[in-house]
Amino acid sequence: MVSHQTGSTMEMLLFAMVFLATSALSTSGVQIVRDGSRPPPPPLLPNLPWPASMQGQDDENYPTMLLSPAGGSTPALLERYDALHQMSPGIRRYNMFWNTFEIAASQAAPFACPVGGVLVPSNATQKKEQGYHRYHCYSARQLANFQTIFELDAKIGAQNAAIIYSAPAFYRNPNCTGFVFGKDVIKGGCAPMDDHMDDYEDYIRMLVDRWAPHYLKHFIVWNEVASAGWMDMSPLIPNRAGPNGSFPLTEAQFDLWVQKYADLMTRTGLVVANAHLEDAVMVWSSNDRLWERPLQREGEPLHTGVKNFQDRLWPKLSASGASLSTFAMAVHPYDPGNPMDASEFAPGAHPQRYTFATLGHIVNYTKQQLQKYKHMDPSSPAARPYLALFASEQGWPSPACCNDQIRSRNICYAHALSTSMDFMFGVTHNYFQDNPGGSEQGGQDYGLIPGNVSSDLRNGRGHPTFDAYNSTAPAVWEHSDTHFCCARFSVGCQTKHVHGVFDPVARTPVRNTYTESNADIGGGGSGVWLHGWAWDESAPLAGHDPVSVRIVVTGKASTTITVVANVSRPDITKTWDGGSAPNAEHGFHVFVPLEEVSTIENMGSTVDYRLSVYSLSPNSGAATELDESPRCICMGLKPCPCV
Repeated sequence: MVSHQTGSTMEMLLFAMVFLATSALSTSGVQIVRDGSRPPPPPLLPNLPWPASMQGQDDENYPTMLLSPAGGSTPALLERYDALHQMSPGIRRYNMFWNTFEIAASQAAPFACPVGGVLVPSNATQKKEQGYHRYHCYSARQLANFQTIFELDAKIGAQNAAIIYSAPAFYRNPNCTGFVFGKDVIKGGCAPMDDHMDDYEDYIRMLVDRWAPHYLKHFIVWNEVASAGWMDMSPLIPNRAGPNGSFPLTEAQFDLWVQKYADLMTRTGLVVANAHLEDAVMVWSSNDRLWERPLQREGEPLHTGVKNFQDRLWPKLSASGASLSTFAMAVHPYDPGNPMDASEFAPGAHPQRYTFATLGHIVNYTKQQLQKYKHMDPSSPAARPYLALFASEQGWPSPACCNDQIRSRNICYAHALSTSMDFMFGVTHNYFQDNPGGSEQGGQDYGLIPGNVSSDLRNGRGHPTFDAYNSTAPAVWEHSDTHFCCARFSVGCQTKHVHGVFDPVARTPVRNTYTESNADIGGGGSGVWLHGWAWDESAPLAGHDPVSVRIVVTGKASTTITVVANVSRPDITKTWDGGSAPNAEHGFHVFVPLEEVSTIENMGSTVDYRLSVYSLSPNSGAATELDESPRCICMGLKPCPCV
């Protein structure tokens, strides 16, 4: 087992080299290298390449604060982008909430916009040529803001993704209740009324006309739509759990909910198709991690379970004549505190919830839907866009989840898992940096880089979450053994290592002796229990998956036993300064039959049995001996020094 030290001179030099190599903004093309030395995958769509890096950012607040009053660039904003450039973000994701753009209700004829508004379309000719339904007033400042931000994002090689959400109040049902989230009453989820779906379509058309596909390449439609809080159809249907948390909807009411969302998706796809951009722009559904319907209390915002919602959405989006040619799932793999935790999707675990470690289950579900509704071979090139996942929102709130040291670990682990999945398109955590006064969301701080780090990020080094983000840059990840994520958490290393310990032979739980009769566990003869743990950085899912260990017994008798090291060992899970493994399921606990050697037989011999334990490479089968191996057994089946 190899231990790594943090803060080495080599790490500091590497950081400086990366910064110097990327600090000057350029308009030149950015090479698609993704992460490590692996070649880039083929484009997701014919004219939609994969992002230059797996790691992306939700960094809306700071650019908005640093823009000029007219929405232009400033020296402070350029300094921030110099620092962001070194991280090579693949996707920059923004809340392009509809109500922040449209400032007055639409009209059938041109009209004078309120101060600060721009009329779109500007005249009848443009309305006809571009296919608008009505005339709209959009905020000139918002348009200028995003023009500046998108131009800067393009210069650092980042694709842009928009979350389309929050209809203006004049397009919502006035009796939509919303829900309480932390200190806020959220009504952004209130769906636009049917009479205003043309207005929604026009909003998408405005975004596409201005920014797709050169800047905007991804449209995430609404937010966590299996929740009646975030996708609120009240007062048309109930939006709260019933008595004892029951599901209060009829099938017709459930269908109304799903149909409204299908309409939002297909209207988005229709605009993309009419602009002839189906081969360059992706439309994503928005899904939280509650795969099965959660246990609820009466009065809580109703949740259907993502699978139940998707079961009804797929046939609607796949129907003959549907305008949405390609779609995929944006997922929100939050977790209980460790992205490597797979326990909530383990066999028998209900209600199921996915994390980064279990997203393969979601892809398998999509494969089944493709076969059922699209009659498509999941292994075909045509299926690839549907199988992609975009982890567009997830994070580790403080203080509810963890401190910045563990949050830095989770950034590293989430990136390690994502780069090991060929279906993961990109990642944008919620969210990149705290506001200077704290980033309140539901009463928690979600910003991963502290707010006391300056906007130009120059004093970020030494903050664990900042160092973790820099480790995930493609120029660093898997190109060094000294960067933060490798040195501290053993992921993203250029050189893969095996970790493990053969624990001391312990007294047995039945007899409180070192030996145990096999009769105590349903057999005959005697033997010893052997314990330990092992994990391999080269194992699937960045070392998450268990490896096999081989136990070799020599001496008075010889035998070899091979088992999978998948017993839960919470004590070995890596923390900031303890543990080793990314998750707990790497232990072994094996009964090895051994005959007790009599005193006469033992005369002249110190060691009766030599026990050696090896981790077996999941790739080559090569054996690596664990730390503290071998261990020896002497007369009476007691542990003794190996001499």
